[in-house]
Amino acid sequence: MNQPKDRKQVILETATRIFARFGYNKTALDEIAQEANIAKGTIYYYFSSKEELFLQVVKEQFAYYFHEMEEHLAAMQGFEAKFRYFLQGPMKYVCENMPIWIDALKSIPFNVQEHFEEFRSDHREYMLKILHEIIDEGVAEGMISEQLDLQKLSIMINDWFLLGNFSVGIINFDELLLRLERDHEIIAQLILYGILKRG
Repeated sequence: MNQPKDRKQVILETATRIFARFGYNKTALDEIAQEANIAKGTIYYYFSSKEELFLQVVKEQFAYYFHEMEEHLAAMQGFEAKFRYFLQGPMKYVCENMPIWIDALKSIPFNVQEHFEEFRSDHREYMLKILHEIIDEGVAEGMISEQLDLQKLSIMINDWFLLGNFSVGIINFDELLLRLERDHEIIAQLILYGILKRG
């Protein structure tokens, strides 16, 4: 068995528990090392900083969730069931099982923001890809109204319902206005007509 890989995995599992318990700001690498029963220097062998370790923990959690989501969607039948799951599942999972992600959105330090934003961008693109596939299935089933701009619909759903573009607890008013301006027509259509074909 590969010992270095095992040790890295121990660090990640321990860090996940401690970050979830205390949050990013109140967690020290000393605590992680002590609970993992390793020297603090061992953590630095695999991760250059607490920020890098934290980001890797978040990435690992999302990789696990993406796998679970894909399996769940593959087992479901029909556009409507998949669409409902996609709207409810990710946020419910994050709130119940990934407090680290919420903490990251609120408290990730400035010096790692660029890497975190890159990860968020990749996450957003992945979620949009899944959503496009679900919507394409709805179109193929003849269930979705032709009045909707499906590209705009996907982006609006991702950004509003899945927090695909905003940090929790940090609202830039000008950015919010721009988003409302961008999405007001599609929101109006959804309120007036819904997403499903009528008649």
